[in-house]
Amino acid sequence: MRNRTIHSAHLGCDMHYRVYGKSGLPLLAFPTQDGMCNQWEDFGMVDLLEDYIRDGRVMLFTVDTIDRISWSTSRVSVQVRSRRAENYSLFIEEELLPVITKLSKARCRPLVLGCSLGATHSANVLMRRPDLFSGMIGLSGAYDASYFTKGRMNELWEQNSTVHFLPSLGSDDTRVELLRRRSIVLCVGGARDEQIEQDATALLDRALSDKGIEHWTDRWGEEVCHDWIWWKPQLRYFLPFVLDEIENREL
Repeated sequence: MRNRTIHSAHLGCDMHYRVYGKSGLPLLAFPTQDGMCNQWEDFGMVDLLEDYIRDGRVMLFTVDTIDRISWSTSRVSVQVRSRRAENYSLFIEEELLPVITKLSKARCRPLVLGCSLGATHSANVLMRRPDLFSGMIGLSGAYDASYFTKGRMNELWEQNSTVHFLPSLGSDDTRVELLRRRSIVLCVGGARDEQIEQDATALLDRALSDKGIEHWTDRWGEEVCHDWIWWKPQLRYFLPFVLDEIENREL
């Protein structure tokens, strides 16, 4: 594991990320709400992927968020929060991604993945810039930003709310065609504490289907709740399928 720091001009601050492995398909993992780059290691997700990392099949990158001053806070206006959320997406797309590309030296675009709000971030960056990423695995994502703003939205929030952004794309938008060539997995549990995520996943599932974008939406059983104990087996279940698909398509 290597700890690294990058200064973000978009955010006006230093951001931290961690690197695990030396070769393989780059995986960019977002933490859950308010989490930082250490979270995936602290909750055992890095150990879960140890064999993939050791064998050089994947190279894992984990990154900080600024959720506490954007998605999570109610102390500033929606306008300020949405600008911060937009700048975070730009940081990922324009500042962190070139570093990942340089360090990994991989021929494949990175796969983005995350749980809870980490899945939301994954969907945002993929749908906004499918030219930059090979796909996503989203576990228990709340893909509707209006949940975080009590329904108050503006244009920037809609650019970071997948269920608002995706339906707005015209049939001639090149992003739609690119998304049809990406690997997309959405998974959600059936427990009561996943109701918001169930609703958001259903909305995103419908939006993808309406655009003719192939994807895999999977709802697990009623005992499957919003917790790492389920996200771990979900990731191990879906990752082999997605890696095979990406490698067969891009290599």
